[in-house]
Amino acid sequence: MFKRHAFVLVGTTVCVVLAGCSIDPTVEHAPAGTQAPGLPSASQREESPPSSVPLPTPGTAGEIPNTVRLRELALQSGEAPGVPSSGVGIRDVHPGELKPLPETQPPAPCTLMWGLIGQRGAQAAIAQTFDTTEPGNPTVTFLSSYSGTGATTTFARLRSAVAACPSDGSENRKATIRSQDLDKAEFPADTLRIQITVSTEGSDEPAEVMEHIVARVGVCIVDMSGAGPEPYPGLSEGPVLRQIQRLQAAQDL
Repeated sequence: MFKRHAFVLVGTTVCVVLAGCSIDPTVEHAPAGTQAPGLPSASQREESPPSSVPLPTPGTAGEIPNTVRLRELALQSGEAPGVPSSGVGIRDVHPGELKPLPETQPPAPCTLMWGLIGQRGAQAAIAQTFDTTEPGNPTVTFLSSYSGTGATTTFARLRSAVAACPSDGSENRKATIRSQDLDKAEFPADTLRIQITVSTEGSDEPAEVMEHIVARVGVCIVDMSGAGPEPYPGLSEGPVLRQIQRLQAAQDL
C-alpha cells in the first residue's frame, strides 16, 4: 500500500510529492535507482579536494561513532564548495527516524530503497546541509554509523533495492532512477552513484535531477547529494572523496 511521500531536496527549492513506499511518513529523504549506463564518468570530475584541513585522529578500535563523533567527522570549512547552511548546518537525525527495516517479509524494492536512503537501521546519523547555487556542488550529506556488520548488510540491501526500482511516482509526477558502481581507485568498493530524475506530466518546466554518491566506509555510510535542472553535470566527486578520507582516517582504515 503506497502512501504519499514528500521528496524534499534540502538546500534547493525543489519539493516534489511522489508516491513513495513510505515506511514512516515523517521521514523525508530521497530515493535511489537501477543499474544503467550513461551517468557522468569519472573523467568528467574535478581533481581531489584541498587537504589543508587536518584529518581526524583514529578512535578506539571497534568504536561505533555516535552523533557527537559523527559531527566531528563531517566536512569542515574549506573541504567542500559552498558554506554550511546557517539555517540548518548539522542536525542529529532523531533515533525515531532510524527504526530498523523488517528482516522478515521485507518491503517492496522501492519501499526498501527509500528507507535505506533515509538511514533506517543506523545506530546514529547526522545531516549536514550546504548553501550553494553551483550545479554539481553537494547540498546535503548524511553520515550514518552501524553496529556489527550493519553497514555491510545495509549497503548490500541498498544495492539490490536500487537495481529493482527503476521508477517511482504518483499520479502525475514520476522519478526515473538510474545507478552504477563508482569504480574508481580512491573510492571504496562499496560505492554507488545514484541519479533520480523527477518530471511532472504536462509541465513545461525542465525535469529536476538529484544525484547521490553513497559509500560504505567501515562501520559508516556516507550519502552525499546535489541537485539541479536538466541538463545536469553530475555531483562532484571531490567533496565526497574528502568525506570518505575523513571517515577512513577516523577508523584507521
